Amino acid sequence: MGKWWMIAAAVVLLAGGALAALVLTGTWPGPSEADREQARARFTEAQAALEAGNQDAALEALNASIDLAPQNDSLRSRAAIYIGRNDIDAALRDYDKIISRSGALAADYSTRCWLRARGENLNGARNDCDRAIEMSPGLAGAFGNRGLVGLRQNRNPEAWEDFNTALRLGGSDEWVAWRLFGRGLAAVGRGNAVQGRQDIETAIRTKPTVAAEYAAFGVGGEIMREYDDAAYAAAIDPRSLETLQHYLAVYPNGAHVAEAQQQVAEINAWIAEDIAAGRAALPGFNLAQARGPGAADSFGAIALSRSTWRVAFSTDYAEPMAAMQAAQSACNGSSVRDCDAFAFRNVCAALALSRRERARGMAWAYAQDDAVRGAVSQCRARGGSDCKPVHAQCTPTPTAPATASP
Repeated sequence: MGKWWMIAAAVVLLAGGALAALVLTGTWPGPSEADREQARARFTEAQAALEAGNQDAALEALNASIDLAPQNDSLRSRAAIYIGRNDIDAALRDYDKIISRSGALAADYSTRCWLRARGENLNGARNDCDRAIEMSPGLAGAFGNRGLVGLRQNRNPEAWEDFNTALRLGGSDEWVAWRLFGRGLAAVGRGNAVQGRQDIETAIRTKPTVAAEYAAFGVGGEIMREYDDAAYAAAIDPRSLETLQHYLAVYPNGAHVAEAQQQVAEINAWIAEDIAAGRAALPGFNLAQARGPGAADSFGAIALSRSTWRVAFSTDYAEPMAAMQAAQSACNGSSVRDCDAFAFRNVCAALALSRRERARGMAWAYAQDDAVRGAVSQCRARGGSDCKPVHAQCTPTPTAPATASP
């Protein structure tokens, strides 16, 4: 009999311990209906704060909602804020809670896979992505996240297949550059450098920050350093604004950014000096400009008087005739009515003149330095012995960068 009393006592102790644990964690007796109603109200309040851009107020309301009655929507919203603040551990804790409860979605497992991919629990991350794909075989993000895990595990053939599947399933969504970059890294890792370079360069042209995003996971840094050096060497041999600006766009945080910016400044300086010298050599030189309302396919025009040194440039017009008429009108004055106009489209244009022979040269190119060189060359080809550039301008006209809000 004593033995059975001991067993019964143990059962009571275990049950009591389990009950205590449920009480301490808030699982039992659980939130009341009033708590749930108030939690929903605070969640609605958080959503309104997020829409208004007040993240701190949203986080405060979500904390209150989750304390009252932890719901998956509130946990997801709070995790999103943590991710935005780069608090990965806090976001992971919220996704752990979501997945431990009923109602977890395939996307929840996929997101936790992505969060875990930053740390050392890569097998756990892969398990999460596997589970997400099992629940939703068409979820492109889960394949992409598993591809990232594969890169970190040096499982490059599998990573390539996952990124390729993600690209196929995702179509032209916002993650194309991310998946292309990952597939490129995987291709290089499995020995296909040509295909890898093509994917990587396409991804970077589409989204210059993608390399930095992968670097946060400790992936791709070595390859990008090699590409960085090669890209800068190509940009300065021969040196041109077009190649240097392409380098700066593709590698905004590259190792040679300061050097590239210095090279750009030097080219712009010699253009300005040559144009100033060209204008000074022409007695009575006059430059007028006209700017249109702007357009996706932006036309500009050069107008030049046949009898004087009057010049006009127009930019940002939707139609070539409108650009030519604007340039011609700006060039013609009360005593001059002999300006000819020539249109160009979505490029930089330059004009060079030779005083002695009244020779002129016009050229357009994707960068001002190439346009200037082309205009001087054409002027010389038309018999000019002292051809100098007098103006260069691009359309669309660059605008001042907008100030970013905090």
